[in-house]
Amino acid sequence: MRRTVTIELATPATEMAQEEIPKQVAFLSKEISDIRFVREGAALEFEAPEERAADLARAAEALARTMQRSLRSLARKLVYRSPACDRVEFRGGALPAGITQMGQGQVALEGIPLRLYRYFDRSLEALGAPFSPSPILVPTLIPAATLSKCDYFRSFPHIVTFACHLPEDMPRIEDFRARHQDRETLDDRALGDMAHPEVCLSPAVCYHVYAANRDRVLPAGGARYALAGRCFRYESSKMVDLRRLWEFTMREIVFLGTRENVLGLREQGNELVARYLDEHRLAGEIRTASDPFFIAPDAAAKTYFQISSETKYEISLMLPEGERVAAGSLNYHTDFFGRAFSCTIEGAGPMHSVCIAFGLERWVYAFLAQHGNDPSGWPDVVRRSPEMAGL
Repeated sequence: MRRTVTIELATPATEMAQEEIPKQVAFLSKEISDIRFVREGAALEFEAPEERAADLARAAEALARTMQRSLRSLARKLVYRSPACDRVEFRGGALPAGITQMGQGQVALEGIPLRLYRYFDRSLEALGAPFSPSPILVPTLIPAATLSKCDYFRSFPHIVTFACHLPEDMPRIEDFRARHQDRETLDDRALGDMAHPEVCLSPAVCYHVYAANRDRVLPAGGARYALAGRCFRYESSKMVDLRRLWEFTMREIVFLGTRENVLGLREQGNELVARYLDEHRLAGEIRTASDPFFIAPDAAAKTYFQISSETKYEISLMLPEGERVAAGSLNYHTDFFGRAFSCTIEGAGPMHSVCIAFGLERWVYAFLAQHGNDPSGWPDVVRRSPEMAGL
């Protein structure tokens, strides 16, 4: 039997704390679901099994207290707020036909959702055209050693998807085959049969760019790349619709160069994204944010640093009932990847980097929530696009 767990907070959670705390609570247990704040942040609630409710409540309360303490002196910086925020009207009801759940955090798109997906893929690629980036095609698999250099296993081990296979061992392969001859699912011995995972499924496409520039000396002007690919992040009970998928599509623009160079390009990116929001009459903001660092002793410090130093700007689009979806981000990594992959800028030391990333499925979701399913009411820039021909 499940029950609602309610945690009364010593002080109401700020808007920022209400956004950050659920990211962590979801990973206390797979049995937790429907995490939400109530009474304007005065209490945190979630659903959990009756027999584990007390233990999970204590763990969630301690986590919330730690996060509130680390964020109490922080104020979110607003970089841009679109005019549509002041007159937002959510015309979307039920999502249109064409979105099929294929498994946990996995969807198939067709019809209007697929047309919108293709539209955002093309138009967001065009958004980066003024930078004249070099196109690059990257794999879906990424070596575990590369993710380790990116500090992923220390910062985000909870969302990694590992790719594994049976080793070159005929008796083991035959045993596996025989055990599964009449089964419809993997048995509880399957994981032990697998070889040590050497690769993972990419959680972001930009990591391939840094790895591709390993041991290189780049010219003073740096380098710019445009790429897209499928990405994978396991986010537990939060994977319920297009807002948060296990497998999704990311389109990115990546800048490598000196600190001044890449930060200047990020500012240009802010302006281009702001114009894009206006053209599409989308209610949204560009604002400081943080990544969902794993629950660890230094997680709160990382969150504090990321928000206070403005290394991450998120593109936050409005949804009904006060909710939001982070449909993209503009991230400055300092010289971390330059040092990790021994990439330098001629005459200027380790390479600094910025990536501008867009989650295509989230743009589809937010657009439908704000503009509805009827193309006749959509902004002209979308309605008259080649992807909508024949509607």
